[in-house]
Amino acid sequence: MRKKVTATVLLALLVATPLGLLGQGAALADDVVSTQSPPVLTVHSTGGTITLVGSDEAGVRVTSNPNMRPRVNRFDPSQMGDTRIMLPEQFVRRPYGHGYRVYRLPARQFTVPMARFGSEGVNVENPGGDLSIAVPRHVGAVFINAEAGNVEIQKMHAPFIISATTGDVRMVNVGGRGLIRTTTGAVTLGGVGGDLHVQTASGAVTVYGSSANSVDVQSDNGPIYFRFAHCGNGVYRFRSKEGTIRLGFRAGASAQVDAQSDTGNVQNLFAGTPGASSVVVTQTSAHAVSMAVNGGGPEITVTTTSGDIVLEPVAEPSPLKSP
Repeated sequence: MRKKVTATVLLALLVATPLGLLGQGAALADDVVSTQSPPVLTVHSTGGTITLVGSDEAGVRVTSNPNMRPRVNRFDPSQMGDTRIMLPEQFVRRPYGHGYRVYRLPARQFTVPMARFGSEGVNVENPGGDLSIAVPRHVGAVFINAEAGNVEIQKMHAPFIISATTGDVRMVNVGGRGLIRTTTGAVTLGGVGGDLHVQTASGAVTVYGSSANSVDVQSDNGPIYFRFAHCGNGVYRFRSKEGTIRLGFRAGASAQVDAQSDTGNVQNLFAGTPGASSVVVTQTSAHAVSMAVNGGGPEITVTTTSGDIVLEPVAEPSPLKSP
């Protein structure tokens, strides 16, 4: 019987210094770790930009400033079975007007697929400098806890959890079941697929050319701008308290959209647009609209408390090589 990881162990893995759980053995002299199977990667960083790129290499290569070299360790993740990971509540206090404002993320539970977890894991403890990590294009899983600094990921398919407290998160051509959490940092994604979850207190969320099978995006007061290239099976949910939510649909994206704002306005920009995608509106008011886009499809639910909602047709996605 496979063991499930306890909440305490997972918190050590994702939030505290990961070496408390995984630092068995001395740090590797080299920053190249060869693996025979898709590795599980954990990164804990106290500053700097973490750049993760899928490559044709068979292992994990860590490149850093020689004056601020990270600690790289192997670990055995085979103890991980199907499990739910609990991420703790987070607070950030930032200047606001003549005082300060506290941005808060509640505790969050998230299930990560463990079926591809093998016996090879690589842990990186970054003391604060910029860091580049090359991994195989298919990875067992990726966990990144960036206490400060940005996270950038390209060309990867894997389950993932990315926590960037104050920094930005940027991803291009990434798929898999994953969760991105920021408090004040922006989230910018291009060409994403799989099962996508985004949670932010005040950061802007911008997604170009999504073909994700299902989406859940939640923001307290940051804006959400999401462009659908294709829709999968769904469900798709977008929620905000104060921020504006703007959804764009290419001609190949078919969906049933239900949008409602308690006090904000809901705008349907499809009507009167030459060559726009076809829509059939079944209900409309100043604060709500229900309509089928391109014949209807999976359900898209959009809700805000006081933010506005805009639904619009879009042409080809932005020529985005990197967000």
